[in-house]
Amino acid sequence: MKKIITILLIACFCQLTAAQEKTKTNIENFNSFLKKFNEDKNFQLSRVKFPIVIKTLDDNLEEISVTKTQKNYRILKLDDKGMEFKQKIILKQKSAVIEQRGIDTGIYADYIFELKDNKWFLKTWVDQST
Repeated sequence: MKKIITILLIACFCQLTAAQEKTKTNIENFNSFLKKFNEDKNFQLSRVKFPIVIKTLDDNLEEISVTKTQKNYRILKLDDKGMEFKQKIILKQKSAVIEQRGIDTGIYADYIFELKDNKWFLKTWVDQST
């Protein structure tokens, strides 16, 4: 009886380990996601949880929160091709931040993404550009 219970426990443990490994391999690659996010408008819209609350500066350079719906959302281009800024991607296990910093410009923005159900979504952004 002890042998049967031991064998069942080992089998359950092996299946649990295999399921965890399968989950890890199904995680969307951030770089592949970002490429498609930049190229496909419909894909980008599907990966933004609306309404989205962002932070930006008002005319007095005070930080304010702005809620964007799908109707007043503008499609983002988050690549650094031909732009006057440096872009840095900080990738963590369940989050990613794209930092854009101007080169002799007032660009200063962070775009924050989160991993949810193994897919990347734009969570918010903070634009303190002047």
